[in-house]
Parts: sequence; structure tokens; C-alpha cells
Amino acid sequence: MFKGHPKGIIVCFLASMGERFGWYTMMAIFTYYLQERFHWTAGEAGQVYSLFMMVIYLMPIVGGFLADRFLGYGRSVAIGTVVMAAGYALMAVPREEVWFLALALGVICIGTGLFKGNLAVLVGNLYEKPELAHLRDAAYNIYYMGINVGAFFAPYAAEAMRVLFHDHLGYDLATGYNAAFAASVVGLIFSLVIFLAARRHYAHADYRATDKKHAPANQVELTPQEVRNRIVALLLVFLIVVVFWMIFQQNGLVLSLFARDYTDLRVGPITHLFFDLWGLLGIIGLVLGAFFAIRRGSARLRALSAVVSAGGLALILVRALGFPEAESISPELFQAFNPLFIVFFTPLVLGFFAFLNRKGKEPSAPGKIAWGLLITAAAGGIMAIASLNLPSVAAIQGERSSILVSPYWLVSTYFTFTVAELFLSPMGMSFVAKVCPPKLRGLMQGGWMASIAIGNKLTSVVSTLYEKWELWQTFLFLVGLAALAALAMALMLKMLKRATSEAPAA
Repeated sequence: MFKGHPKGIIVCFLASMGERFGWYTMMAIFTYYLQERFHWTAGEAGQVYSLFMMVIYLMPIVGGFLADRFLGYGRSVAIGTVVMAAGYALMAVPREEVWFLALALGVICIGTGLFKGNLAVLVGNLYEKPELAHLRDAAYNIYYMGINVGAFFAPYAAEAMRVLFHDHLGYDLATGYNAAFAASVVGLIFSLVIFLAARRHYAHADYRATDKKHAPANQVELTPQEVRNRIVALLLVFLIVVVFWMIFQQNGLVLSLFARDYTDLRVGPITHLFFDLWGLLGIIGLVLGAFFAIRRGSARLRALSAVVSAGGLALILVRALGFPEAESISPELFQAFNPLFIVFFTPLVLGFFAFLNRKGKEPSAPGKIAWGLLITAAAGGIMAIASLNLPSVAAIQGERSSILVSPYWLVSTYFTFTVAELFLSPMGMSFVAKVCPPKLRGLMQGGWMASIAIGNKLTSVVSTLYEKWELWQTFLFLVGLAALAALAMALMLKMLKRATSEAPAA
């Protein structure tokens, strides 16, 4: 997967993995924590959730500006990591004052603003050389995979800390969630150590946009008209993808509430395997071991792969036989499926795009975004069908529904969202890196984050509809919204191609 890539991409992969472990450990339980600690309704928690998610993705605009003009990208990432760790540490303190919550979330927002967009810029800068430029799309998929390796383990860490402090040590549930936030700090420490220790592998890509002596030799000077064309093209894409993020971020809000209130959480041994960390690791070992065992390669590699596959199968059997006939699972564990699918399917999506490229049929980055939006509509359709016979939120009055659906409805939705995300999110970051004027790279990656921010703020609209409408109506609304956004992007493809056709290969 890393063949032909500069070593700096491995550093960025690992740094993003640790940071995202911290983030998703928090987000797996954030909505539940708001309701448990502050006794807020779904709508009230949704307002706080959406405001936080908006600000945290707006801050990279400020962070990008500071990196472009003053700090440089590497220093911004390092400072941001330290600040985020402080914010998660504050979240671990059991306090009931809303101002203290606001302080902790504010610190996390500042740290994320310095970290998030600027690490993405470093990834793009690693591929400035003409001989590496063709690998940039693949690089952002690899970077995205690192994000989701960290995210995969996060819900299990959150659950383990909650169970330890609440179930075994006797603390109240809200304090159990506070303990889970403390686990987030570990991810940030890992990220910081890796990033600082391996600086030599990305130092050549770490410069301020205003520092011309470090600018790539092949960098093309743009005319004012070309700069305007590119900025307009980027702003149009940013506007369209707001819809995707508004829908996708429901995984931490409406879909989390659906998992808790409308999903049958008592599962048998086979289904339980997919919600058990060791069971999933066994499945991963079985599949990956079998894959490499049947591929062409050295006898030693194939033998080792066969051993891994057999070990995975043994682990599956041990875990499955140890489960009772029916046992309850935690609703936050559904959060693990999106990153799990990302890790599994990123190589497949990369292979699919490489196949299309060899045939001369690979879609452009905006084309992939259009397909991602269409697939998002399909995910909403799955939830609309699952919700057809379920009572409304108002009807169940804060209790669990008497009618429950199979957990596989949510798993299928997360799978479909994952495919959409792989078509859209890394392609969007790559598009920004290729098209934006060189002196505005940090700022424009911040602009991409701003589109996420606006979508995140609009998540509260969906949570409000979720409380007031029938469930199927809410999800059908999302289907229509995503389909319209896909159509709008498709209609703009030719215009975007003209506006960005002068972009150099780098």
C-alpha cells in the first residue's frame, strides 16, 4: 500500500491515527454524556453537538492562516496536539457546570484548528515533485485509512472505560463517561511522539506558504484570473458537500439515538462477534491471512499468512463458543463499523480507481464526489425502510421502543455511508490540494473544513425533525437532499473541469 510513496506519508498516517483515536473515543459517547450529565433532551443535546461540530471544523480556517503566514504546518500540528490533549483532560473532570463543559470543548476546538487542516496540507506537500503527483489521490486515501484505524479502536476504549468505572467501580454513569474521555489523551500522546520523532521524513514539506525559498521548483505562477477561477471552483464544491456532512455526521447524533432506542441490542453469538473487539480482530486475521495466503508471493509469506488465518479462525471459535445464547451489546459499539469498513475497503476502492485509470475511465475528483452523494442517498433509503413501522420519538416519550429492528439495518447503513465517504472525503482533500493557489493551501484546506463545519451545524436541523416527524419521513428527507446535491454536482462537472484545467500536475 505504501509502495512508491515517500516515508512522510507513514508519519502522517500514524499521527492522524493517534489523534483520531482520541477524537472518536470522545464522540462515541458524547451525545450520551450530554444527556446523562446535564439531563438534556435529544434536541437540546443536538444543539450543543451541532454547535461544537461546527466550531471545531471552522477553526482550521484560523489554523490554516496561522500556518500559512507564521507557524508553518509542522509546528501548528505539534502545538495543536498538545492543546487537544489538554481539552480531553478537562473533559475527563466530572463537573456539572455548563461553563466548564464549554471551556473544555473550546480548548479542543482550538487544538483541532491547528492540527486538522495543516496535517492534510503536509500530506499534499509531500507529493509536489512531478514524479509523485500521480500518487496524491492514493496518498489521501492512505491518510484517511490512518484516521479510521484509530477510529476503529475508539468505541471499544470508550466502552471499556465506562464499564470499568460504572459497572465495576460503582461510579455513576456520567463519571464513567468522564473516564472514557481520559482515554482520549493517550491517543494524542502517541500522535505527538510519532510526529516529533520522525520529523526528518516530512521536514522538506514543512514550510510556510509565504517562504518562497522552500517552494517547489516546479510551482507554476498563476494569473489573477486563474486564481479566481480556482477559488470559485473550490467554493462551489464546498457548498455542495455541506449536504453530505449534514447527513454523514448523524452517526454521532440521530443514528446513535436510533441505536439506543430502536435497535434490538440483545444478540446471539454470531452477531455478537461483530460487536466484540477480539471477535472482530479474529475475523480480520482470518480474512487478511487467507487473502495473502492465496496470493503469489514467497513461501514464507504464504505460510505466515496461513498461520495468521488459522489463528483468526481459532479466536473466532473461542469467542463465539464463550458467548451466551443472547446478550446485550452497547449502542456506542455501532460507531466502530464505519472505521472498520474504511480500513477494509480503502484498498479495494484504491484498486477500483486504479483499474478505471488503466482503462482511461477514472472519474475526476468532483465526479467521485457526485457518486459519493448518490450513495449517501442510498444509505438514507436503508434507514427509511428500516423505520417504516416504528413509532415516533414523541410516541415513546424517552423510553425504548416496544418495536425494535435488527442491528443489521444500522450495520448496512454504516457500510453504505462508508462507501460514500471513500468516494467523497479523501477526494475532496485531494481536489483542494491540486487546485488551490499555492499560497492559500492552509486557508483552502480550512475552507474544506468549513464546509464540514456548516454541515455539522445543520445536523441539529435533522435532530429536530427526528423528534417531531415520523422516523421514516426524516430519513426520506435526507434521501431527497442527497440526491439533489448529487444532481447539482453532476451538472457542474464540465464547468469545474474548465475552471481547473490549468492546474499543474503537482
